[in-house]
Amino acid sequence: MSWSNYHCHSCYCDGKGELIDYIAKAKELKVKVLGISSHAPVPFAAWWTMSENNLPQYLKQINTLKQKHNNKDFTLLSSLEVDFIPNVIGPKSPSIISANLDYIVGSIHYVDSFETGEHWTIDSDDKEFEKGINEIFYGDVYKAISLYFELQMQMLDSEPPNIIGHLDKIRIHNKHKPFFDENSKKFVAKVYDLMKFASEKGVIVEINTKYFSDLGLLFPDKEHFKWMKQNKIPITLSSDAHQPNQIICGFDDVAQLLIDVGYKELWIWNGKEFAPNGF
Repeated sequence: MSWSNYHCHSCYCDGKGELIDYIAKAKELKVKVLGISSHAPVPFAAWWTMSENNLPQYLKQINTLKQKHNNKDFTLLSSLEVDFIPNVIGPKSPSIISANLDYIVGSIHYVDSFETGEHWTIDSDDKEFEKGINEIFYGDVYKAISLYFELQMQMLDSEPPNIIGHLDKIRIHNKHKPFFDENSKKFVAKVYDLMKFASEKGVIVEINTKYFSDLGLLFPDKEHFKWMKQNKIPITLSSDAHQPNQIICGFDDVAQLLIDVGYKELWIWNGKEFAPNGF
């Protein structure tokens, strides 16, 4: 099948490369659909998100590139990876709705705050992650995990995006230090409950391949693929590309893992909406 990717960043946020660089690489790789989903602005200092001032130019440039490059063989889509922070930002915030995007990737990066008011993100280095566990959750990593999943459930319930991004990415910190047992029944139950709820809400679960080639990590983990197939979880492949050469990173190998457990289709853009399409 022709690959599609709905989770790509760019120089507008923490990615590297101009939008045209991603388009050129996608065409070289025979990618059928490319969605640009730079990190949406948040109303506080964050080095890795898009500036509020740059959002109009981002949207304008994508629309201009659509007019120039979209044809029967290639489709460029406009998107944002939107953080869900209750009463602060989310997929249904006015600024996101008014952007008139083709689709939205909804993700949780921020989980609670330090006493200083600084937002704590699970998508940080291990030192910052451990600082948050100790100072915000008094050393109880499972309290942090519970809130992380609770926020995702809240997002799905009140502001469901089209795609939920890297839904168990908090696991990444176990790669260098065993912060918690990701194979425990209580952790796996949270992952499964979240995926079931996503399916009920009509939200596609992203299989995020960003770290697969280098670290062997997938979000969600490949150990869940059989369960996901049995429970009819709708999925798509996304590489969370932060530079053009990562657009289909890991796709061939991960697709085979999915086929091995019985998956026969991914949800992809059909020109108007997301729909299942066979491998």
